[in-house]
Amino acid sequence: MIGSPDASCMRKWFFLVPFASLAAFMAFPAVVPGGIHGNQRAQQAASESSCGVADAMPAGIAALPRLSRAIENHRRLRIATIGSSSTEGVGASSPAANYPSQLRAMLQLALPEQDFEVINLGVGGETAGRTVERLRREMPKLAPDLVVWQVGTNDALTGAVIADYQSILRDALQYLKAGQFDVLMIGPQWTRKLAGNPAFDAVREATAQVARSEGVTLVSRYDAMRKLAEATGREDLTGPDHLHMNDRGYRCMAEQVAVTMAHAVDSEESGRLGPPQPELRPRLEEHARAGRGARPQPQPRSR
Repeated sequence: MIGSPDASCMRKWFFLVPFASLAAFMAFPAVVPGGIHGNQRAQQAASESSCGVADAMPAGIAALPRLSRAIENHRRLRIATIGSSSTEGVGASSPAANYPSQLRAMLQLALPEQDFEVINLGVGGETAGRTVERLRREMPKLAPDLVVWQVGTNDALTGAVIADYQSILRDALQYLKAGQFDVLMIGPQWTRKLAGNPAFDAVREATAQVARSEGVTLVSRYDAMRKLAEATGREDLTGPDHLHMNDRGYRCMAEQVAVTMAHAVDSEESGRLGPPQPELRPRLEEHARAGRGARPQPQPRSR
């Protein structure tokens, strides 16, 4: 076994973790150059289950300095996930299958000596305004190192006034930045049912505009889901209602957040991704093999 890296190496390791290795940590098949999986059956499963989130990475990724310091100082790292049903986990087969639970399991296996807490503050059906009320109430008490805010779908479905919606987002992001909270945003999902809906498109673009103007990274699950459906010819990340995510959809959502975090940690490139580090692959593959078989556990819904 490889010895435990010091805090600085561990931070840079996490920053450079290839996403496929994170998937392998979770014992979900993923295609890894050099071949963690050594037989044809495993490779076939890999091609069927890979989420391909690397094709939908944000053009620019803002640094997460508070998260970076937590990893550097090797202290307990708290992530607060807030939003509506996609955060709560409506459509998942169990609490362990929602995206916050799967995210924590991925992070814990990527950095086994780091103590992670991922708090699920999702409430199904909420629009941005109601979520922000809770955000302002809960974040000072929780003092998270990272806030992951999933937003937009219910505002589109309820016909939000775009100017009002943007004002709500902007005020909330400025509040979080004033409190020195690191923030990632997650935009609405993609389904054929929603694609081309003018109200949905307007909210997506409004969300992206505010994120850009406030310097906050927006994780576009819309792009990731659309590109995966185009590549596979299947729409299999949502349940029977073609709106709420299923277990695999939540896994892909967690993967997309995890890889975005990995690129953002300790970034000194003002949003530019760092170069690959192939010398880390043997270490990552060894940890991946050692981490097989772990399963996510349901996360606390409040402090």
